[in-house]
Amino acid sequence: MNAIDETYPAFLALCAELAGQGPRKAVLVTLVGSGGRGQAAGRRAWALADATLRGTLTLGSCADGQLRREVEAVRESGAGRLVSLDLGSGDDYEFGLTCSGQVSAQLTPMSPGHPLWAWLAARREAGKDVQVFTPLGGGAGPTWARSAAGDLSPQAVPDETGAFTEHRPAPPTLLIVGAGPVAPPLARLARTLGLRVVVTDDQAGRMTPAHLPDAHERLIVPAGHDLLLPELRPGDGVAVLSHDYAHELSVLGRVLGGPARYVALVASRRRGQALLRFMAETGTPPGVLARLRTPAGLDLGLSSPAGIALSVLSEYVQTVEGTGAQPLSGRTE
Repeated sequence: MNAIDETYPAFLALCAELAGQGPRKAVLVTLVGSGGRGQAAGRRAWALADATLRGTLTLGSCADGQLRREVEAVRESGAGRLVSLDLGSGDDYEFGLTCSGQVSAQLTPMSPGHPLWAWLAARREAGKDVQVFTPLGGGAGPTWARSAAGDLSPQAVPDETGAFTEHRPAPPTLLIVGAGPVAPPLARLARTLGLRVVVTDDQAGRMTPAHLPDAHERLIVPAGHDLLLPELRPGDGVAVLSHDYAHELSVLGRVLGGPARYVALVASRRRGQALLRFMAETGTPPGVLARLRTPAGLDLGLSSPAGIALSVLSEYVQTVEGTGAQPLSGRTE
């Protein structure tokens, strides 16, 4: 599974929302096999009693009717089933107006209030890897999970035989250094994308939940102290926004030689080059300095705080995903 994926936390949040509305009977629809482009295995939706489908799985009108019939059969029998759904055929397909191929989905009688979902959400919030198992076929048991440490989810009936297995890695971290004007929109965009957002600063007045509602963690130290940094991994990113030479030098000295794939300094070209020269003159190896991206971001022609945030986050994704960030309209199939 792709580590940058907002659909997984979005589905877990939906489970919490539905569970908060009281007990309800539902059928869990899990996409377990894909023959159609754009259909990501592991996407899920709840088929609710009022016939609505809520979640991160969208199959389109072509498969809608078939899926509803299969869901109703599961409701009546009380037993799960593995089904194959056609995404498109006939004249609409010939004209390119539908998706193509088939997908496989497991339909499982299960509740959004099952403790599995809160267990998964808590482990994701804590930055833990998990494996999720969806038993397949008629009479299959409910979805269950296991942490990297071997802990089982509540009420798990562990049976991996023939199950659809997902590795759900801990979300990548975006470390934002400095809680200035760019930090709130950058935190908001990063969290929307599914990243874990950590902000570090020594200005307590702007490190509040009201100023940074989208930060998962806020690391605060007394003014003038070295900033705290979380443990970083290869898929993580660091955006330095502090506009304070002491903090910039301290943080960059600690992260440029580390595993974080993306390290960027939001500053003017002149200021960035001056800082690079100082670090070179004080012994930082050229190969290490070459990892720093400054000025940070892709050239989107925007200069507002939200525009800078979008530019920086776009460059982060381009870097960690290894893409060219070219317009899709210019690609040929």
